[in-house]
Amino acid sequence: MYSPRNVPLLTYVRHVLVARLALMATVIALTLATLAYLAEERMLEEAVVAEAQEDLAELVERTRAIVSHDGLKPLDAFRLAVGEKIAANARKSRRGKVVYARFFKPGISGAEEYLDQTFVLHEAVRAHAHAGKSPEPNAGAWSETVFIADILCVHAILPIDEFGRSDTGQVEIIFVPAPSVLAAMERKAFYTVGAVAFVALATAALLYPVILRLTNRLVAFSRNLQAANFETLALLGCAVAKRDSDTDEHNYRVTLYALRMAEALGLDAAGMRALAKGAFLHDVGKIAIRDSILLKPGKLTEDEYEIMKTHVRHGLEVVARSTWLRDAKDVVGCHHEKFNGKGYPNGISGKDIPLTARIFTVADVFDALTSRRSYKNALSCAEALDILMRGRGKHFDPKIVDTFATMAAPLHERYAHRSGRDLSAELIDVAWKYFHVGTDTLVS
Repeated sequence: MYSPRNVPLLTYVRHVLVARLALMATVIALTLATLAYLAEERMLEEAVVAEAQEDLAELVERTRAIVSHDGLKPLDAFRLAVGEKIAANARKSRRGKVVYARFFKPGISGAEEYLDQTFVLHEAVRAHAHAGKSPEPNAGAWSETVFIADILCVHAILPIDEFGRSDTGQVEIIFVPAPSVLAAMERKAFYTVGAVAFVALATAALLYPVILRLTNRLVAFSRNLQAANFETLALLGCAVAKRDSDTDEHNYRVTLYALRMAEALGLDAAGMRALAKGAFLHDVGKIAIRDSILLKPGKLTEDEYEIMKTHVRHGLEVVARSTWLRDAKDVVGCHHEKFNGKGYPNGISGKDIPLTARIFTVADVFDALTSRRSYKNALSCAEALDILMRGRGKHFDPKIVDTFATMAAPLHERYAHRSGRDLSAELIDVAWKYFHVGTDTLVS
């Protein structure tokens, strides 16, 4: 079985659900079979008790007839009637036979006892009867099913209504069902198991293709929804980028640089998704900065710079309103922090800065340096790398800079001069696989 963790829906249906349906069918079948067997035991017990009560009524009538016809004393007549009845029952009963009987009479010491010596386990039967409690005078009927030497038996104590007197006698009997009766009980339990298992498995077989089809549709819907979320994310990021840039290419490039670095650093799928979201939306808070500051061609004053820095807070407020975008907060909130603690807004340093933010900072600065702006020319890849290397341990995480330095040249050559359409297409190819992971999973 699968332990509690993220399980793909299709895997869940094809393996976990099928296994659980089979297990459920087995449990139900065994439970009902047990109940059926117990019901059969109870029915046998009730049938034996009813038959014994009928026999006792006949026994009393026969005793009266013997007393009336032969003039014997009631006790002697009763003993004679008992012998006749036991012999007759041994011949006619198809359910089994009484292998032990003991008669009790108030005021008379001892008890009349009958034991079928032909029964192979007659000594075990006698030992069981003698080990039990003696019947209480004037008690009602009592019965149970017991196993004596692994053989199912019915043990009962029944009152004998003798000539309408209140001080009735009692009889204790042990009845052994015939092998055919026990075999019939076992067959019924077996048939119950088979029937229930067949119905449960047939139902599961009918439901399985329906569940599988619905699951496939759910997975497709989940993927389409994730694709729509991803597309909306890209559009929002590009719309923000358009505010302070002529093109949206910066957003595509910086995200691609960041994702390629993260892959080299072994970031997991969840981290890749958070990084991609944060890269697209790192400057989303700039929508709250007025144009006179955001688009100012010259250097910002100190007051204007303080206002510009508030775009981080505004960005965090934006992503906090969306559950799906919430994991972008590390990049949005920390992409202006510096490794030496001299960044903003919180002045955190080293590994206190989230890894995704440290990766993005390198990508963002590199693309800014190698991109042309209205107020500056683009630097070459080598010049930009030289600035990054000089910022190791100050502005940037040294390990991340060193990793990027080994791959910056081919990445710059690949992305620096491509159109927004081409960059967008590649970004979808690179990033979508990380957003695709988890779209068809649930927690078991």
